[in-house]
Amino acid sequence: MKDKFTVTISDVHGSRHFLLHQVIKKFLLYFTLFVALVILVGSFVILFLMKEVSALEAKKESAINERNILLAQNESLQEEISEKSKEYEAIRDKISNVEELIGLRANDEDALDTRLEEIDVTVLQQKTFFDNIPSGDVMAYSEFSSRFGWRENPILKRKEFHAGTDLRAPIGTPVLAPADGVVKFIQYNQNSGYGNVVSLSHNYGFESYYAHLMNKAIVKEGQFVKKGDIIAYSGNSGMSTGPHLHYEIKFIGRLLDPETFLRWKGSNFTEIFQKEKRVTWESLIKLINAQYPLPKQPS
Repeated sequence: MKDKFTVTISDVHGSRHFLLHQVIKKFLLYFTLFVALVILVGSFVILFLMKEVSALEAKKESAINERNILLAQNESLQEEISEKSKEYEAIRDKISNVEELIGLRANDEDALDTRLEEIDVTVLQQKTFFDNIPSGDVMAYSEFSSRFGWRENPILKRKEFHAGTDLRAPIGTPVLAPADGVVKFIQYNQNSGYGNVVSLSHNYGFESYYAHLMNKAIVKEGQFVKKGDIIAYSGNSGMSTGPHLHYEIKFIGRLLDPETFLRWKGSNFTEIFQKEKRVTWESLIKLINAQYPLPKQPS
């Protein structure tokens, strides 16, 4: 009989005997089962972690794509903001130009809406002046053939005061009302010095006078006209050396230089107040400003 190792385990219940190879077999069996269990659990853990890694990689890829999209959107927004900033600055420049054009003292620190309100009011104020007081061209003329003031009469050959301005233009050129008003009188007399004449009465004490017209009635006495309406056609009637329009302006009977009013527009709006001293501009400005007061500045 071969020698065998025996393992004896004793306790209160007695003694048990185990052969060594049986112990080794059981140990190997349990160890194998343990290793198999570890491998199995490890495989599940690895598979789970791989899935998590794949999910994280997908999230990372998605996040990178979203980041690229956001970067592209941000770049687009930055370009749009830049364009809007340029447009905003262009608008500010245009507003400044308009303010300069209409003689409004600009303040770059004011909000644009406040400046626009002031422009609106100032434009209304200027429109009131231009609608009611003769201003701007009354016809398409080629030149001043004679200006306001003392001169030698080209027909009588003597020094006389020329009460208006002569504008050279072909016969039949439309003559336009320089402001709203009413036809004060019409005189058609080819043999008089001024020939055919139309006179308009305007607001605030102003009158305008047109001579050497064609013998063609366009308006009637007492008729109301708007600025820009055709009131007559230029001609060569009366004592005239050639086709032209004699144009006069009066303020409460005082003769004024029409050239100043012909050149009066938004870009030189305030110049006339210094140039034409025979008009009481200060009281008129107060009256019109009271009708269209500037908006109050925020405190």
